[in-house]
Formats: sequence, structure tokens, C-alpha cells
Amino acid sequence: MNGEMVESYLRDLIADLTDGVRPEPDGDGDLPVTYKGSQCYARIARVGDDLVVQTFSVVSQVEYSHELADALNDINHILIFTRAFHTGGQILLENDLFAGDLDRYTFSRALFFLASATGDIGPKLVEKFGGTPRFDPEAAQAPDPPADDTPGLYL
Repeated sequence: MNGEMVESYLRDLIADLTDGVRPEPDGDGDLPVTYKGSQCYARIARVGDDLVVQTFSVVSQVEYSHELADALNDINHILIFTRAFHTGGQILLENDLFAGDLDRYTFSRALFFLASATGDIGPKLVEKFGGTPRFDPEAAQAPDPPADDTPGLYL
């Protein structure tokens, strides 16, 4: 699978699901996404032979501590489809999709789970550990699930 094609399609999806502006990569190669009050980013990573689309949100300028690590471990016990970790002075909430599975529905679900986790967990992390939030807690508090415009599935 061609990474440039996936990135182009991802940029189109972001424009479709947000304000209609096709984002440009930032200095790190990440695509900014504002969804349900949460400032997220999307990037394409190669994992072995596969391309993966990662979506993540951040609380920046947070110092690592054992207490923070314990809190993130506790959070990871309850999160579904998303994980929390600290790296490079940031707390990241992240989820991944295989690029071959990327479509409007799967990407909107990934953003929905990320925005929900950010709205619920982000303010608590900032309150307890400090840092700069990259989200609007009120707007991200109760996001609406995306419309399911995929055809019905049969078991």
C-alpha cells in the first residue's frame, strides 16, 4: 500500500469530518484534526509491512512521575480502543487503524473514541498532574456518535 495515497485519502477524510479544510502536515508530519472539541492529530506509520493510521491527542508539558505512570496504568485498564502513555513531556491518548481498513466510518469511530476519552480523562489528568491541555473539556465532554452510513452487516 502506498503511503502517499493513504495520506491523501486521510486528508480528504479529515476535511469531510471536520470543517471542510484539507489539513497540511505540521513540522512533525502530523495532520491536525479538531473533532468534538478535542485537538487531535493523525499520522501514518509503517509497522512491519503494514501502514497504520494513528490518531492521538495530547496534554503537553507534563513531567513524568511514578504517580503519573500508576495513573496511566489504571486508565489503560478501563479504556477500550484507546491507550494512554507518557512520552517526550506529553501524555498521549492514542488509537490505531490499519490503513487498509481506513474509511469514513472507521476513522470517525476512532476520532469519536479518542474525543470521548480525552473529554473524560484529560481534565482529570491536567488537574492532578498539570500541563497544557490540547482540548476543550466542555466541547469534548459528551460527543455524539458518528452516523453509521455503512450498509448492514449479517452474522
